[in-house]
Amino acid sequence: MATAATLVALSPAATAVPFPGGQATTVFIPGADGVALNAVVLAPPDLHAHRNALVLQPSGWGMPAMGSLGSAVKLATGNDVVSIEYTARGMYLSQGEVDLFGAKDAADASAIIDWAVATLNVDPQRVGVAGGSYGAGMALIAAAHDSRIKAIVADSPPGDLAFSIAPNDTVKSASPEVLAAAGVSTNRFGVPLTELGLKLISSNDPSSVKALPQNKVAEYALPGLNANNTAVFLAHDWQDSLLPPGPSMDIFDRLTGPKKLMMQPGDHSTGGGAGQVGGLPNPVWDRAERWLDHYLNGADNGIDREPTVLYKPANGGDYQPFDSVAAATEPIRSYPLSPPVAGTLGANPGVPWAQPLVSGPTIAVSVVPYLTGTAAQLGVAPTFPLDGIDRNAAAVWRSAPFDGGTRLAGKPRPNLTVIPSTPDLTLIGILYDEDQSGGKVISQFPVTRHGLRPGEPTAIAWELGPTDWNVAAGHRLTFVVTTQDPVAYASATPLGSIVTLAAPSSIDLPVAAP
Repeated sequence: MATAATLVALSPAATAVPFPGGQATTVFIPGADGVALNAVVLAPPDLHAHRNALVLQPSGWGMPAMGSLGSAVKLATGNDVVSIEYTARGMYLSQGEVDLFGAKDAADASAIIDWAVATLNVDPQRVGVAGGSYGAGMALIAAAHDSRIKAIVADSPPGDLAFSIAPNDTVKSASPEVLAAAGVSTNRFGVPLTELGLKLISSNDPSSVKALPQNKVAEYALPGLNANNTAVFLAHDWQDSLLPPGPSMDIFDRLTGPKKLMMQPGDHSTGGGAGQVGGLPNPVWDRAERWLDHYLNGADNGIDREPTVLYKPANGGDYQPFDSVAAATEPIRSYPLSPPVAGTLGANPGVPWAQPLVSGPTIAVSVVPYLTGTAAQLGVAPTFPLDGIDRNAAAVWRSAPFDGGTRLAGKPRPNLTVIPSTPDLTLIGILYDEDQSGGKVISQFPVTRHGLRPGEPTAIAWELGPTDWNVAAGHRLTFVVTTQDPVAYASATPLGSIVTLAAPSSIDLPVAAP
């Protein structure tokens, strides 16, 4: 039986630190191939009295084994759970090289479970994994790999690595450099990942990331999660500018085990961060704790009978219940687009038109990373003066006002006919909610194409980010297409080049009322 003295003996430098209702110890745990993984073990004070559930809490990107301290303390002191916060291989004090959700990362989680079962008084039939951001991705692959993991919490996971760095093949401005800088002083990268990163930075080409077997992390994990009947709790923030929610939402309805999805306004991990890191009252992590308590401890707390999907609109309001992502999505309605000079969203179809744009920056901005989403979470999303957009450099289409208001929920999809003047083209689509004061960003995403034939009409369609947005009475929807948005994206369209938009063009909107 493990006691506080046992915890002290786990590492030569380990010292048990008591705190009200629990104890904490820093240790090094052998990973899958013997690498030492730095970890913090938080346990109830009566660890020896009975078997406890075990929850692994992997660190975030370039983070030490303390990123989930608040939630770990709550689990250890309130739910008879032994929490092991650990730093992924190749980061901070953990040995080895970064594996980026590979087979070694998955095997490390299994090795930690083996170690905990052999060393601590934990029940191998009551194991969970909980994490945010990078740690959420680790939770997905660990549970897909090890059937002993009965339940997971994945808050703001990286559903698709290449899409996170380069949505629709458009690299985010400085995104590779920012990620590298965030980990360069704390992470150790092997030759393959170093070469991958250098190629991405030097060429803005995400193909090397796409080639990773685990690139689509959520899809990669889905078969294992279903085979193991893992109870999956997913949470994400609508305006996440680092790890967009779409790829993770796309797999949710295909999960066959117990599942729950929470969506709320905010940028990366801002919706649940206070609960995970600080253990503060928080809608996401309060439910996550109950999820683990139910599926690991058998607590009859009602979480299994609550709605499967909870959406808090991206522009504020209360959480609304749905049975599935599909049930939460409004019907798709197609709106033809007029010549941009007329600017009508919902024009009469079949009228031929073509209008050139000069590629250059405008005041049409899709996002200001970490500011736009965080402001929306606080109810102070910025308003953009859409009347001031240079119509020579961007196309602007406005719908008629929605007299009674409406709900837009799902992924808007532009379908444009484009005549490029160069082989390389980037378009940025931005959908706004506009009133007399200006427009607020509802959804956005770019698309990049290479190898186009100059002067030849090309059909280009892509999806904007998923959203749940309540359009107030009298407001209209405004769709903007531009070729330059340097705040958010690195454009492949040469500055000063001509891009001609033409009929037929339309936008499909998941909207409740026509």
